[in-house]
Amino acid sequence: MKKPAIVLFAAILLAGCGGGSSSWAVKYKGKDLKFDKFVGNANFRPDLQQGQIVISNFEPEIKNESVMGIPDSEKAGEAFVGIYFKTNNQADYKNSVKPGDVSDGITSLWISSGDDKQRVSFAEGGKVTGKLEITEVTDTVIKGKINVTKGDSSVSGPFEAKIIKKTP
Repeated sequence: MKKPAIVLFAAILLAGCGGGSSSWAVKYKGKDLKFDKFVGNANFRPDLQQGQIVISNFEPEIKNESVMGIPDSEKAGEAFVGIYFKTNNQADYKNSVKPGDVSDGITSLWISSGDDKQRVSFAEGGKVTGKLEITEVTDTVIKGKINVTKGDSSVSGPFEAKIIKKTP
């Protein structure tokens, strides 16, 4: 009798913690990209008044403490999503990214795929349409949720990224 109770408890716990349908999903030109390994990196650029997040399915090489230097994926199976957004408190450089809806501030979003060594950009005339919510920012991590679609490509679900560099 204990085994079914444990399974039921585990299922309830998993559902309550965001398991199931709320997982990270990336569709690139109609094809689902696998993110079995989930690596998130971020940095805040007060000089550009911008937050930058890269979520990848591989361990990228990061130079100069900036996700801007990560090159497009070159190996089959490797992919990443780049998200740049205007900070929601540009006057406070040391704490320039705070929790909240920053959907109107998305300046650039793309998927880079090593399968065809190309990328899909979601910017339409300098504007990305969709939802980006920052749910938590600490000294070491940024968390949020995104839901953006353009044609047969999309990015959706929760994310977490290690903050590489927060202040200038």
